[in-house]
Amino acid sequence: MKLIQKLIKKKETLKESFFKSIIYRIITIFLGMIVALTLTGDMIFALSIGFATETVQFVNYFVYETIWTNYHDKRLRIKIERTREVDVKLDFDLLKGISFEFSQTNTYVKEAYESIISFFEKLIQNENLVEIHEDVQRDKIYFELKHKDRRFMR
Repeated sequence: MKLIQKLIKKKETLKESFFKSIIYRIITIFLGMIVALTLTGDMIFALSIGFATETVQFVNYFVYETIWTNYHDKRLRIKIERTREVDVKLDFDLLKGISFEFSQTNTYVKEAYESIISFFEKLIQNENLVEIHEDVQRDKIYFELKHKDRRFMR
């Protein structure tokens, strides 16, 4: 269980994804140039082909990834909207687990962000949950810091 929690904490950020994409593209530019140079024997042509194809592929992948993330977040928002509030007795460990999982959520959808913040605030305001307020507050702060300068999609 602890291994799974460690893996969840190591979720990739947008900045990490961007730099990983840049490094990968640099490698593929050189591979493309080597192939073009081998086939044509012309260094200038090989450089041109390498940069042109990789630039197009980089833009294409970034657009694809953005569309895919938007689709995923939209599906999540629909699921959240369909969920109704229910008065249920939950144990503290389950609530702390839910709080932790929400703190690991990475979203670009403003409504999802606001729903998760509302969840944290309701737990903190609930006087019957004083025992877990510190854990929930920690998770809320982590979630807010993770989304501090986020530009949300609509």
